[in-house]
Amino acid sequence: MSETSWIQRLTEHLRDQTRASRTDLQSEIGNRLISAKDYTYFMDDINLLAIDEDHVNPTTWPAFEVSILLSEAFFHAVQGVFPFILREDFLNRLLRFPRDTAYLSWTDRHWLATANLVWAVGSKWLHMSHLAAPGFCDHHLMYYARARALGIDHRVMFDHPDIGRVEAIGTLAFYLMINGSVTRAYNTLGHAIRHAIALGLHLTVTDPSVKPLDRLRRAMAWHALYSLEVLLGEIMGRPTSISISNVTIPISIFEETDKTGLERLPQPDEQTDLQKTKWLWVQFLNQQRGVQKQMTDNPTPWSNFPTAGERFPSSHFPYRLRLCHLSDKIGIQLYTGHVDHPWSEIQRRTREIQTELRQWLDTLPPELALQGGAPTSDVDSRIQLELNMYYQSVQMILHRPCLCEVEIAGESLSSQAFNRDCARACVHAAVSMLAIFPDNLNAHEAYQLLPWWTLLHYLAQATSVLLLELSLNSQHLSSNEIGELIYHLKKAMAYLRCMSEGSLSAYRLWRMFRQLLNQIRTRYGDLDVADIPHQAPKPQGWTEADETSLRNAFSFA
Repeated sequence: MSETSWIQRLTEHLRDQTRASRTDLQSEIGNRLISAKDYTYFMDDINLLAIDEDHVNPTTWPAFEVSILLSEAFFHAVQGVFPFILREDFLNRLLRFPRDTAYLSWTDRHWLATANLVWAVGSKWLHMSHLAAPGFCDHHLMYYARARALGIDHRVMFDHPDIGRVEAIGTLAFYLMINGSVTRAYNTLGHAIRHAIALGLHLTVTDPSVKPLDRLRRAMAWHALYSLEVLLGEIMGRPTSISISNVTIPISIFEETDKTGLERLPQPDEQTDLQKTKWLWVQFLNQQRGVQKQMTDNPTPWSNFPTAGERFPSSHFPYRLRLCHLSDKIGIQLYTGHVDHPWSEIQRRTREIQTELRQWLDTLPPELALQGGAPTSDVDSRIQLELNMYYQSVQMILHRPCLCEVEIAGESLSSQAFNRDCARACVHAAVSMLAIFPDNLNAHEAYQLLPWWTLLHYLAQATSVLLLELSLNSQHLSSNEIGELIYHLKKAMAYLRCMSEGSLSAYRLWRMFRQLLNQIRTRYGDLDVADIPHQAPKPQGWTEADETSLRNAFSFA
């Protein structure tokens, strides 16, 4: 299910010919020295403990306006996909927090720890997207150090947390993931899910005394955890710890909320303050970005993106959750280790999920349509791109098992045609994914408008699929489609190279793909890839040990 296994499959396929010329002993030694972890690309992009929490004042606040902008940056950056925290409640608490109090209650300390995590994510995204001027805010590591000093620490187990702490742990897992620490994120998220289950967040609330807002908060926290769990499962190829059969809280709770969005409407006495924070954020964005002006040559209608930062329709989160469910279902039915079924059964399950995906696509409301007209003027224009990219990702996961040389004795013509159609669907999904990226290469602009937290994952998926098809001598494509594949492969490699200067994970992934592309080119020398550079900017922190590990894992000598 994970692109890591796809990269491993590609590498092993390319090694098959090399092994034929080796002695049995050489092949045995080579197989023994390479493990599955050698094919992973995520690395700790930064030392998260670089700032000692014992040497910071945990109650230090950013300037008032900066605290608002960092908070709004967080909610803007997660694009409604991971609603761990209710925006209105958080901002109301921020505006009324006793900043000048010498001694904080435990409740206030817990909230301030969560706030520092929110600001850490906001700071990280603002710097990645080049929207923060020098000196605008502290480095995200400073906010995380303060959060640790206040009790939110990925090295610490939490005893009997309430829903607020579960939300904080989920936010912490997201923060770990965006810094390349996917294993820490996976473990931390598992901890949050256990506590969420203990609190019954996965169950329908039947107590009539529970307020509608509290019901919504519970549902949002649970489904945010689930969404992140599915994403980490896709990245790492590990099974999720949540069984949908045990979850009774309905997705329909989000569709029943007010059409102005997922979160509650502010009360009259709160509305003016919240309007001011929103206005402040919109003014900040308008001053800092000119993205749509720089992307007008791209097929994607970037000129429609002044609405980025507007509301998310109430239909957005439920439809994305249904796509999450389908991805989870694919993992269970097609990829889990205990699956040992005849190929005909795998084909049947694939057809069934194909039907569900088509139904999902056909029932999308106009404001979420993946193809077609411009988004509604008051709806955030990024949601269509995010949904489209996730849809293409799920398509690749579903059809990847057929992107290989299927050899079945006596296979029927209809079965062969189905295999070929699925392989083509996988490649076309990869091309469609990469077509969404701006043609005018600029990583920080992509971070502004695309789902930045998972761009590396999407690039890894799409690039590994394209390289797999090339390694199979492009047998599933017509001759006039190969040029389009090469064009989008170059685009993916260019993005990875652009991202590598600031990311150890992106640099390792680019190096892995460059090594594999070298091998493919030696076998199919007519590929037009000579203009793909052989070197990429080396990020700070890349060590000799990292270099040796990569060379050993991707050596074809």
